[in-house]
Amino acid sequence: MLIVSNDSVNHSLPVSTVLPLSSIKPGSRVYPSEVLLPAALTGLPKDSVAMVQQVRTIAHTRLIKLSGQLADEALREEIREAIRVYFDV
Repeated sequence: MLIVSNDSVNHSLPVSTVLPLSSIKPGSRVYPSEVLLPAALTGLPKDSVAMVQQVRTIAHTRLIKLSGQLADEALREEIREAIRVYFDV
């Protein structure tokens, strides 16, 4: 999961808004509501996609282990843009 809610929300509420992730095979289609997350840029074990179409809010108790990080600003902006497009905001 990729946490997309901001830090002030994450620290003041017992929940966070997340995008589910799924690994992806080379050559697989990435849909317009998904963002490719290369393993080399995220620290994830495999190339994955963040699925904006499956956004959800979950309790912090369900967030158990850090699997990677998204430090690449271009990739972060791509996710923000996918969220804006999906929700038409």
